[in-house]
Amino acid sequence: MNRKVSMMLILFGLSLAVIFLGRTAWASEKPLLTLENALGMAERNNPILSASGERIAQARARLDKASAASLPQLGVSLLYQEVQNEPRYPVVPAGYAKAGFESTWKAALTLNWLLYSGGAVRMNTESKKVALSGVEAREKRTRQTVEWGVAAAWYDLRRAEGKLAVAKDVLALTQEHLQHVEALFRNGMTAKNEVLRVQVSVSEAELNRIRAENALAVGWKALERAVGVPLYGAFDLPPREERPEQFSMPLDAVSIGLARRPEMEALGLAARSASLASKSAKAQGGPQVALVGEVYAADETFFPQKQNDWKVTLLASWSFFDGGASSAGAREARAAAEEFLFQMEDMKRQIELEISVARLNCESSLQRISTARTMVESAEEDYRMALRRYTAQVGTNIDVLDARVALSNARNQFVESVYDSLKARAEMEYSMGVIGRDGKTEESPK
Repeated sequence: MNRKVSMMLILFGLSLAVIFLGRTAWASEKPLLTLENALGMAERNNPILSASGERIAQARARLDKASAASLPQLGVSLLYQEVQNEPRYPVVPAGYAKAGFESTWKAALTLNWLLYSGGAVRMNTESKKVALSGVEAREKRTRQTVEWGVAAAWYDLRRAEGKLAVAKDVLALTQEHLQHVEALFRNGMTAKNEVLRVQVSVSEAELNRIRAENALAVGWKALERAVGVPLYGAFDLPPREERPEQFSMPLDAVSIGLARRPEMEALGLAARSASLASKSAKAQGGPQVALVGEVYAADETFFPQKQNDWKVTLLASWSFFDGGASSAGAREARAAAEEFLFQMEDMKRQIELEISVARLNCESSLQRISTARTMVESAEEDYRMALRRYTAQVGTNIDVLDARVALSNARNQFVESVYDSLKARAEMEYSMGVIGRDGKTEESPK
């Protein structure tokens, strides 16, 4: 009975140990990092996007400042004044009347309200409102630029990961070849120089692996820079893409780019804002009507109570000559509007160029994938045959070394073509102004 109890306790302890070790292993697994996750982290942590939000806040504050000019201004003031002689004014038929105090304390509540400005305030407010929309459009492109940077860094990282896998495979093949050569040498079937040559090849493959590992670490750092948070060592990467989804490029890509690129909208809004600012500057030299009201108390001592009064003033003014200030401001804003229109024409050409280059990159990379895949299949078969021929002593060591170099190049070319195509697709979306978390920058499943 005791023996059965002991066995049950042992089994129970082993079960607890298995559960504990399993939970420990599960807890040690790192989460997978996808492009979608990286874009989400960049949206929350990239300082460029934070700065972008502050630029929008500045533009909104400028709009509020311009709008405030059309609202009544209310303020309080406290004045103390000392004069040499008691202020008086003459009275008829003779004599003087006291007109104030030698020492004066005055407390006042003042209202200033610009009732009419010839459209200067209204157009200036409208200009700032349009300028705010322009800033928001520019910041939308800033967001797209950050997303493009994350996508580009992501695909470069996956490319480096693929090349590291190729380097490890080539190193394993080279070490396997060295074992065959050493076995042949021990049996007196080959010369020492062939062993040395393969040992050099193993060292070269090891160096390539080290370089590939360094390139992968650099890729992680580049992605961290784009995302804005540390990633290296905290995440694992999902399985690599071997057969990217085929995608068709729209025939009217240029039209889509001209319609969707935020820069075009931003430049158009900037030109409109400058035109409104020109009209506002011109109107500032026109007639203006203002209402000024004041309620005050004055006395010789603090707090003033002796003299209480109020006054309301309706003031109409028209500056016939201001030294050319309003005219110069109007000309400056008008020239800025023309500048933005010329920039729009140049931007159209720039968009056409970027889309054309992105289209060519897409077409080229997609064509390279099938060619590179065929090249890998041929290189693998060539290496297999070269190794078997050498093992059977009907081929040379040089044939095996050359075949392995060709295989390494073919696999690297395939990795390059796959991630060039994925990066080119993201570049195409970026050039068209449709890149984003709702776009198709994510690697597609097989």
